[in-house]
Amino acid sequence: MPIANRLKLYWANKTLNYCALILVTLLAVVIPCWHYNLNTWVTPLILGVIAAALSERDDSFSGRLKAIALTFVCFAIASFSIEILFNHPLWFTLGLFVSTFGFIMLGALGTRYASIAFASLLLAVYTMLGADQSTNIWFQPLLLLSGAAGYFVLSMVWYVVWPMQPVQQSLASVFQQMANYLDAKAQLFYPTSQFTPQPFRINEANLNAATVNALNQAKAIFLTRAKRGHVDSASDRFLSIYFLAQDIHERVSSTHYRYQELGDHFGRSDILFRFKYLLETQAKACREIAECVRLGQPYEHSGDSVLALDELQLSLDHLKQQNRPEWRSLLAQLGYLFTNLVTVEKQLNNISNPDANKLEENVLEDNEPHTLKTMWMQLRANFHPDSLLFRHALRMSVALTLGYLILQGLGLGRGYWILLTTLFVCQPNYAATRQKITSRIIGTVIGLLIGVMLLTLFPSQESQLAFIVASGVMFFAFRLANYGFATGFITVLVLFCFNQLGQGYAVVIPRLTDTLIGCALAVGAVAFILPDWHAKRLYKVMAEAIEANKRYLDQIIGQYRVGKNDNLSYRIARRNAHNQDAALAAAVNNMLAEPGRYRSASVESFRFLTLNHALLSYISALGAHRTRIDDSVHKLVLDSHRIIHQHLDILYQQLFEHCEQCDISKIDDAGLEQKLAEWRDEDEGNARLVLQQLHLIYRMLPELHSLADKFAVRVERI
Repeated sequence: MPIANRLKLYWANKTLNYCALILVTLLAVVIPCWHYNLNTWVTPLILGVIAAALSERDDSFSGRLKAIALTFVCFAIASFSIEILFNHPLWFTLGLFVSTFGFIMLGALGTRYASIAFASLLLAVYTMLGADQSTNIWFQPLLLLSGAAGYFVLSMVWYVVWPMQPVQQSLASVFQQMANYLDAKAQLFYPTSQFTPQPFRINEANLNAATVNALNQAKAIFLTRAKRGHVDSASDRFLSIYFLAQDIHERVSSTHYRYQELGDHFGRSDILFRFKYLLETQAKACREIAECVRLGQPYEHSGDSVLALDELQLSLDHLKQQNRPEWRSLLAQLGYLFTNLVTVEKQLNNISNPDANKLEENVLEDNEPHTLKTMWMQLRANFHPDSLLFRHALRMSVALTLGYLILQGLGLGRGYWILLTTLFVCQPNYAATRQKITSRIIGTVIGLLIGVMLLTLFPSQESQLAFIVASGVMFFAFRLANYGFATGFITVLVLFCFNQLGQGYAVVIPRLTDTLIGCALAVGAVAFILPDWHAKRLYKVMAEAIEANKRYLDQIIGQYRVGKNDNLSYRIARRNAHNQDAALAAAVNNMLAEPGRYRSASVESFRFLTLNHALLSYISALGAHRTRIDDSVHKLVLDSHRIIHQHLDILYQQLFEHCEQCDISKIDDAGLEQKLAEWRDEDEGNARLVLQQLHLIYRMLPELHSLADKFAVRVERI
């Protein structure tokens, strides 16, 4: 690769580009302070930069200006209120509790407001760290706000010069995750005796969740450039690629077969290996698309996967010519899979011309509140103990207030790091909090050891300022990828910043002690203040996943009568089904990270996760092959769908209402399985696929009911 292209690829990398912005901002702070010997200004200016960078979310130009204005208002309120109330402990305690609760509840309005709220609380704690040395009420707040202003100015310059880069980076992430998902799918086609699909299905469900999260993040960025769901013309081409990615994802997540049966019958044939190779080739194509989108270059589809399709077609024809009756239904399944992958191939080839399949209704659903009335309704809807945001706001308020009372009671002069630690590590659930705590403690200890050594080896001011800049950049480089490393680097930055005030070595022990106290407060808050143990709410998540799958299936069956239409209501149902599947995977994983006495039915939960993802995959196959079918077949399709719909309704009640042995006797499904099986064996065409998939879904229902009954019994014991 030419050097120019390699440099362009590095610049297009989201982390490297962001780090370049942070580097320029920190240099713009440190160099003037060094030149004019303003040592006491370095720390508040850099802390202001950090708070501003943590508050930022991608938005349009006008949206960024509005967000910056709101951020400055919140920052000013947070900083000046600390200065005013700092010497009045009683009012300070009350203000800390109320402001923490209020700021976190702002997160109900959307991720932009949640980021601003967190950064405002962070700036408040930063103000506490230097309040005892502040010469007047204006000095420290103005420096903190100046640092934030410097970052925002450079960030706006970055946006003006490269306005589409966030869109390209988010869309590239979608195809990168899709490639990982395709690779996981390919592993299912390795024929082995006594194949056990559940571990592969669980991994597949987790990778599907990562793909869904990437799609949601891309959608959120498109919405920042949209008005009433309509994206601006500059983003139109990338939006068309996004819709193609959604269609590809639906096809990739489809399942037309039972893996055990394929492995048993075709274990000595090359057919499964050819499917595996084709999926791996398409995964490679997705990675190439990701790189081209990130660089803004046209994508040229290679012929490798086309050749793999041709070879696969020849292998299928060879198996059909053997005319073995026991293979007939399985070959039909492989035929449908082949057709699906042919369409995936066409869609990948259309990336360079996304308007070829442009939707008639190319609008996105926008759930963000945009008026004061809708904002108030959104806030009010979260003011109850069942709201996860309300619980988190209450926990954080109590934890920070207790931290302040501890430092006041023990006379800890630098004890405000207790609040800083609690703010960072106290997460909405126990699993995330525990993970943050481990990383925070390890990162702090290592950062202190390295920081003390560097302070000793590099006593000059110039070298220490260089380490401040370097550690600040590395903090943001690792903030999302590895929180332990990020904590280590920010600890080094803190040591060198306070050394500018002559307190470098003096903060080592307080930093470590306060970190431990803050971590203890965080884990105590999530464990004892309205605890949100996943074992108690897991069945509600399961019920919501079943309900979302049911609505997705309803949308699909309706289109088999009128023909394919990717309208907004269909795309909403499809996205909700995948979102709930991802939420279920996260809930199961979080439950396993909780203390043993709070875990419940781990084996059954994993099995339900596997079955739910399989159910979604079977439904996705129906969605991938949508087309109008003859009226002569449609009655059997409607009857089958009606019975499955009733079963899913009762399954929802079993999980949500915990009714053991819910009445399914009223469902008249006598002979349905035989009708579906006979139709699948004797007929051809697209109708056969529909009934085959409905048969696969119907065969899952008894085990799903049985698991729901077990969950109902366990809920009574919790």
